[in-house]
Amino acid sequence: MSTDVRLQLSGLTKQFGSTVVLDHVNLEVRRGAIHGLIGQNGAGKSTLVKTLAGLYPDHEGAVRVDGLRVTLKNPRQSRADGIAVIYQEFSLVSEMTVAENLLLGREPGLWRYSRRDIRKRAQALVDRVGIEIGEGVDAPVSGLSPAIRQRIEIVKALAEEAKVLIMDEPTARLSESERHSLFGLVRRLADSGVGIVFISHYLEEVRDVTDWLTVMRNGRVVASQPTKSLSVSQMAGLMLGEEFKQALDAERRANHADDSRRIVLRAEGVASGERLRGIDIDIRAGEIIGIAGLVGSGRTRLCRVLSGAERPTAGVLKLNGHDIRFSGPQAAVAAGVVLIPEDRKYQALSLQSPLTSNLVLMALAKKLGRFGLVRRDSVRALSERLVTDLQVSPHNIDAIVGTLSGGNQQKVVLGKAIAADPDVLIIDQPTAGVDIGTKAQIHRLLRDKADAGAAILVVSDDLEELYALSDRFQVLRRGETIWKGTSDQVAYAELVELISTGAPSLAGTLNDVD
Repeated sequence: MSTDVRLQLSGLTKQFGSTVVLDHVNLEVRRGAIHGLIGQNGAGKSTLVKTLAGLYPDHEGAVRVDGLRVTLKNPRQSRADGIAVIYQEFSLVSEMTVAENLLLGREPGLWRYSRRDIRKRAQALVDRVGIEIGEGVDAPVSGLSPAIRQRIEIVKALAEEAKVLIMDEPTARLSESERHSLFGLVRRLADSGVGIVFISHYLEEVRDVTDWLTVMRNGRVVASQPTKSLSVSQMAGLMLGEEFKQALDAERRANHADDSRRIVLRAEGVASGERLRGIDIDIRAGEIIGIAGLVGSGRTRLCRVLSGAERPTAGVLKLNGHDIRFSGPQAAVAAGVVLIPEDRKYQALSLQSPLTSNLVLMALAKKLGRFGLVRRDSVRALSERLVTDLQVSPHNIDAIVGTLSGGNQQKVVLGKAIAADPDVLIIDQPTAGVDIGTKAQIHRLLRDKADAGAAILVVSDDLEELYALSDRFQVLRRGETIWKGTSDQVAYAELVELISTGAPSLAGTLNDVD
């Protein structure tokens, strides 16, 4: 192997049960080059990163760093072997200072904790690595911007003598100026000899920043070549595959978009600080609107504003034609607007409570409660009906929710929302982490709810899911709407390019934003 190769994967394979997630992956990351890695959700990128981070030691195949085979038997060993990963969600402890984070687990001294020694050692690390963080080492991490936190993560990695630095969606939370600053830093790191793996859904960004590109699909490498040899459209095509695109077109939901349908919830010029700017959206009875966009596009913020979880800083919300300003989620539920949040474990469920308590929580005031009293038999009857309709397993309304599988927990969340009989259902990542059978069930329930007259808004990272469900699309990018139209007006590859770059190559075939 050439001495220019910092990281080499040979036949890397990882299975979960009988499912092959990484299928004989071969990859080389060279000194002085920024290596891009792309693929749609489910392509195997995350599993590859976690394997290299030492989280999946039961893989097959060989991994070499600077020509030496490494074991990757745990995260500590992976870092010792010279592989560092900077995840999209930072691993810093917010309650600690910059210095304490830089030396976490490597504090100087055996018997006495010395803030002075930690501060001195941390500043020496920053000076040695040669990266300007932008804040002093005494600054608490809790008040720092994403860009500064990211620089701290890089300093931590290089302080441990990282030979390979893997950056997973590094620009998802950064502003335009912060992204350009990061690109310059990444280039300097590559020029210094660090092997860089750059993973991003922003295809235009990948094309501009990286030197070499590997494309994954269904756990396999389908292309590995100089980045500049590919256009953004070609990159999107390699990610999707022709057979997948044809199958996707065949599975699309029949478009039911109808401008004569009643607008149930309307947002006019709604903003939430810098994260959401001037959004207009109409959610109509009997329709499903799919919201597409990358992390940081404003998707989740929009859901929270529409459902009363956050108050807008500008703009107007109208419910059935009347101006409304929700005082909180409870007021929104009472008005008929229900949110199923992205994080089911911490925001949508009481994991220590039984199914019954979770399923009827939103329906208490609207359907089951009267004068502050709730009939126990009504609660149990509704719970039994929901568990049956949703095919929750085990079929036991007294089971503790925390003991259920992730897919069944997601069914309980959906059941809780359905029990409230909402006029508007807003659901963020409806099938994240569920199996294909549960996914089909959830899709059927959402279609049935729309066919019964509900107005539904769906946010999903899974574009295939949005195509399967949506009558209309609205695409957000960095807090703004960049396109809206019906689902049959945009091809899958065009949508991928539009989300990534903001400017699809076939722009003439798309509707302009109203």
